[in-house]
Amino acid sequence: MLKLAEWRKREGKTQEWVAAELGCTQPYISQIERAVQPIVPGAEVMERIFILTNGEVEPNDFYDVPRWRRLLASALAALGKRAA
Repeated sequence: MLKLAEWRKREGKTQEWVAAELGCTQPYISQIERAVQPIVPGAEVMERIFILTNGEVEPNDFYDVPRWRRLLASALAALGKRAA
């Protein structure tokens, strides 16, 4: 799992360069890369990021998987209580 900012910095690229390659703006890339409350890019941009990074940054890398796992565990526990 690799975040876009990590990939970009490792490759020595700027947000401006990434934005130009993806056909979007630098502020949009900044919003995607934010550590606090980042935005999740749309499917088309995710696909372009995947291609640009040769698959090193995957669509799932934009989601907080541990948070989703906690939510799923809570939902399953609630369902289990109702079934009992």
